[in-house]
Amino acid sequence: MNKKFEGLFSGYGMTVEGNFAYGTVNGYETNATVIMMDAVAPLRMHISFYATDDQKRAIEAAIRNLTLKFFRMRFSPYGLSLGFNDITANRLIKSLPETLNKIYGVLADNGALNGEYCPVSGKRLDESNSKKCKIDGYTVTMDSDCSEKIDTVKSAEKQDFDSAPNNYLKGFLGAFIGGLVGAVVSVILYAIGFVSSLAAIISVILGAFLYQKFGGKPNKMMIVIVSLTSLVMQAATVPIIYIAAAGIAASAEGFSMSALEAFKVLMGNDEFARWFYADLAMVVLFSALGTGLAVYSLAKKKKNSSSVFSPF
Repeated sequence: MNKKFEGLFSGYGMTVEGNFAYGTVNGYETNATVIMMDAVAPLRMHISFYATDDQKRAIEAAIRNLTLKFFRMRFSPYGLSLGFNDITANRLIKSLPETLNKIYGVLADNGALNGEYCPVSGKRLDESNSKKCKIDGYTVTMDSDCSEKIDTVKSAEKQDFDSAPNNYLKGFLGAFIGGLVGAVVSVILYAIGFVSSLAAIISVILGAFLYQKFGGKPNKMMIVIVSLTSLVMQAATVPIIYIAAAGIAASAEGFSMSALEAFKVLMGNDEFARWFYADLAMVVLFSALGTGLAVYSLAKKKKNSSSVFSPF
């Protein structure tokens, strides 16, 4: 964790381990994590509390009325998730104490039960009936009965997901269509003299969307199948373009041969071969970069979608 953030959270009496901070602030169990590469909310916090639906509506309205800049919020099953950002980290750190005081004040003023109560049931906690649970890297203390119920639900959800059919063939069809669209975009861009990773990004994102729409399971194999399909189809655009161009050139010169035969003949020319391999290398490179960026975004989105504390 950034040293200045570490100093800030240590000042609240929180324990800092890696990029996570945990402790009790103003009576409320609080978690914080810093992800400096996150452009939306590099600082994320979670405040655990129990509140009724009416109280939550009042809390949300009051916090919105604070008109905080570069700020996001949403309720979790255990309290409130907060996302902070600013023009610089120093500005964020400087403004954070005042901002947090206002937010904790809103919670207290609207009757949100603090860390002495279970954030799920609202029951008062003591050593005999409380349990600290790790959820998405955060620590949440709750009633033992609530913890067991949540574990049971999570186990059932995981079992349902694991037992669901993979539908690789149907998923691949979606990935293939996405790859085909990306290949068409690549051909169009290449025709106007532009080589970019844009086509590969479109291919992967669309392929992943269609993979799931066609019934494929959104697991690690989806990412592998979609990325490989996109990469192969992007690389195949160069031979297709060159073969088509060779056929057109042969026809224009009055030669009676297929496009593939014309391509084989032209590949015997050193200059033509150099241009072909250079273009192939460029397309593969940019496609690999685009695929990598899209896969990273896809994996991050998949991870966040299963989180109860993010995304923002």
